[in-house]
Amino acid sequence: MEQLEVLEIFQTLGIAPTKDERQIKNAYREKLSVTNPEDDPEGFKRLRNAFEAANRYAAQSEEEKVKERDTTPSGLWIEKAEELYKRLSTRCETTTWEKLFSEDIFISLEEEENCRTKFMVFLMDHFRFPTEIWQLFDKKLKIVEGASKLRESFPADFIGFIANKCEREEDIDFKDFRGEDDAPYDLFLRYYEQASHAIENDELEQAQEFIKNAEELGITHPIMEVCKARILKKKDDIQGATDVLEKVWKEYPENSAVAYNMAEFLWNNNNKDRAADIYQSIKKRLDTHYMANVRLTEWYYNKGEYKTAKTCAEKVLSIGADDDFMDILHGINGELEKELEKKFHLKGSGEDGLELGWCYLQDGKLYEGVCLTKKLEGKIPEEKDAEYRGLKVKLAIEFADYEDAIVLAEEWEKALEQKMLNDKTEEERNKDQDRIRQSHLIRMEAYRMIAHGTDIIKEGKSREYFEKAISESEVIETGTMKDISMLMEKAQILMEMEEYERSIEVTRYLIERFTIYAAFATEIEIHRRQWNAGGVIGAARQCINIFPDYIRAYEHAAKVYLDLGKMEDLQQILDEAKNNHVESVILDAFRYQMTHKVPETEELNNRVKEFRSHYLRNLDEGKLSYYEEGLPIITEYLYWYPGTYMLVERGLFHRAAHKLAEAEEDFGKALAENPYHPYALNNLSITYRYQQKYDKALVCVKKAIRFADENMGPGIYADMSHIYSLLGDNEKALEIYLYYLEHCEESQKRSALIRIATLYGRCDKLPEAERALQKAYNGRTHTYYREIVDIMQQSGRFAQAMDYLKEWDKTIGAEQSKLIQRLKPKKEVTPNMLIEYYQRKAWQYLLSGEQKKAIVYFEKMYRMNTVSPNEGKICDALFGCILCDDEKWGRKYAAILQDWMKKQKESSVSQYYDRQKAYLQIRFLAGYYTMSDQQLEEILAAEKQLEICYFCDYAVCKELEGVRILFLLKQGKNEEARERLRRNLQKQPHDEYMLAIRHRLEMEK
Repeated sequence: MEQLEVLEIFQTLGIAPTKDERQIKNAYREKLSVTNPEDDPEGFKRLRNAFEAANRYAAQSEEEKVKERDTTPSGLWIEKAEELYKRLSTRCETTTWEKLFSEDIFISLEEEENCRTKFMVFLMDHFRFPTEIWQLFDKKLKIVEGASKLRESFPADFIGFIANKCEREEDIDFKDFRGEDDAPYDLFLRYYEQASHAIENDELEQAQEFIKNAEELGITHPIMEVCKARILKKKDDIQGATDVLEKVWKEYPENSAVAYNMAEFLWNNNNKDRAADIYQSIKKRLDTHYMANVRLTEWYYNKGEYKTAKTCAEKVLSIGADDDFMDILHGINGELEKELEKKFHLKGSGEDGLELGWCYLQDGKLYEGVCLTKKLEGKIPEEKDAEYRGLKVKLAIEFADYEDAIVLAEEWEKALEQKMLNDKTEEERNKDQDRIRQSHLIRMEAYRMIAHGTDIIKEGKSREYFEKAISESEVIETGTMKDISMLMEKAQILMEMEEYERSIEVTRYLIERFTIYAAFATEIEIHRRQWNAGGVIGAARQCINIFPDYIRAYEHAAKVYLDLGKMEDLQQILDEAKNNHVESVILDAFRYQMTHKVPETEELNNRVKEFRSHYLRNLDEGKLSYYEEGLPIITEYLYWYPGTYMLVERGLFHRAAHKLAEAEEDFGKALAENPYHPYALNNLSITYRYQQKYDKALVCVKKAIRFADENMGPGIYADMSHIYSLLGDNEKALEIYLYYLEHCEESQKRSALIRIATLYGRCDKLPEAERALQKAYNGRTHTYYREIVDIMQQSGRFAQAMDYLKEWDKTIGAEQSKLIQRLKPKKEVTPNMLIEYYQRKAWQYLLSGEQKKAIVYFEKMYRMNTVSPNEGKICDALFGCILCDDEKWGRKYAAILQDWMKKQKESSVSQYYDRQKAYLQIRFLAGYYTMSDQQLEEILAAEKQLEICYFCDYAVCKELEGVRILFLLKQGKNEEARERLRRNLQKQPHDEYMLAIRHRLEMEK
């Protein structure tokens, strides 16, 4: 029995260590009188354990108690270490340990290995040291560097523990201990840890008992006062907690733990300015302090000091951050981007552009980042070349440009090697060496993703690329903690290569060498692929014990128990998941299957087909009642066959109902099962697109194309083109859509040609646009003229647009007198044709600045159908009236829209189910003359909550941006309107709303 255990046992009984059994029994009875097992079961349990342990100690013979003394030279050397440890002063003094390790016995060839081995044994029971002593031990014993070899002789957990001690700051500042030099400091620290753990678990009485036990040792340390403050705070005694912290902080102002707890307390009690002062002092002592940087990032951001906030944020990012922190970082980057974009636009400075590029990368604006790096070519100073190349490769890997990433990573590595020749400090050289490691990690990921590509699989080259990925890992292996992320990736790659034994070797190494228990998650998948039920259960159990909220561990274990028919074990794992607040549709499915018979797959396929034709079709038409009715049905089908197929199917149903968060969750769940599932990726891309997360959407669709199977049609290229249009890159959108045209079905070519003509127009390739339209319509038809006039007007070719309008008129006779139209109507000319002609003629005059004529033709358009006017065309007319200050007709059109909106509310089907922003424009225009400015502003503010219109392919919402500028003009904010117009036209030069407004503003100059 160790001395520390003896002290703790007898302190619980309230007496000094003794072998007198009567004294032990009396002490137990006395303590038992105030420890009721019903009121304090934990306290009674500790007392009973202490009583039994004390009796065992008393029965121990002197021969058992006294160990045989090791009188070998190395044994005598260890005795000196034990003597140093007994006294706090010598335990914490670097020079005394330096002297010990300098003795001849330690450096002699005969006894060095014995000394090392015995000292490691010594550390198993003597491990309470300040940081600088641990660092000395690491220097002398090579603990971190030689950890893998040490594991051959010592427990893996122990080696991981002491290696961690050598590499991180000790939480307790030993210099702040107060007490006798030979007092039981280890016991004090054990009580502190027990008290802290009890506070975390809201076991406050137990925590207070541990604190009391610690105080009885005659030792004090400010960390115990922090525990008292934490208890008071848990009891909602804010003032009491404040008083305790204020007092201890005043006495120990340099103690980091006290300072941190004081700052946290102030921060969480709305005294952030004072807390920030303390965080700054903590950061001054330790620049990388995680929470100090987290808090200061937010504090500087709220003060508008964005650059300083970004500096703190970068320290946090090097370790990792949660979603709330990333939201703050996006805000910081957003503000910095505004400033940097202006500077770069004015000066074109490479350094400003480089800083802006890093902001884009951190903000997830990958497309803008890639475009920016192209503009920076030739503008980067030589000393920033390596940084520039690092930005390029990181954007490439995030943007799923894997082949580019490999080339760029090699270039980055060469640039870093060149830079290191001129590095002035060891710190900078170490950072550059870590960056070289990053370049290899990027290549690992790129080779791995390429290996999964459909074309590579067909060519039988997957293994070749996997081996290249493994080769990259071997170049950078160091045997230190720096290997962890690389080894996690390596284990995954080996598993995907079906090199299961090699993969297990890596996970075991991660667990035993670095105590990275997350590697058990990879082991679950390895065993699952090998159909090793016992292995799955064992690894899943390890995960659950260490990470009780890790969903997939429960899912895989439950699947094994279900397949083996072990219903009691299945129920137990399901109950455990419920108790740990783990929710999963897969677990729900297994729970369902315990009491329900699952039909054959053929029946599932038939049911899903019927579901699509009924529920999904009606939902697509805007009949929302079908969602509530259909969701339990599709969910039951998912319960039948829980997996990627049905997860994607239910995700599609969610998305049709505009339940985008739920759709994203189902597609994400499918990708957790199979990260290379092309249909899940493509549908997640579309979901992101509706949420206006275009960069994420583009990355997903690029991956979907890479992993696509032979059943995936060319429509995915149309989706990709759509995203590039939304990003404002019509050249790229055109390139991809031309590829789609080559591969689509014959029945789809006409609509594809019309889309291509539009893209040609946006790219100012007007002859090509004309040819595409003529091919689509097989000549110059009414619809041909409608489209070509639209393209010419948006391209600013007003003379050509007018020529086409004249030709159009000849085919439909729109300019004939009403009498002639009635007596001699053009063959097959419908009122709708005339309406469309008048609409484009009105826009022709609006765009060319002839406002009165524009109003006349909007009126003609309206008079062609006054019974049930088209609300979209009325919006155009009302927009024109507002722009041209024609309030008389404007009010009339607004009233028509208001009447239409009333009818819409009465309808069970919304025509604007998939066009929410377009409907917002209608609401704004309908209320323009009758609503207050505040009401109109509230309508425009609602845009932030809306999805894009499902068929929109504009980088800027023309309709809402148009009315936003009208609103600015209504408020007299002409300069702000001009700036917004300038920005919109820069991104979207072929926007008829902006072109029309430009005429109005030019006339007002």
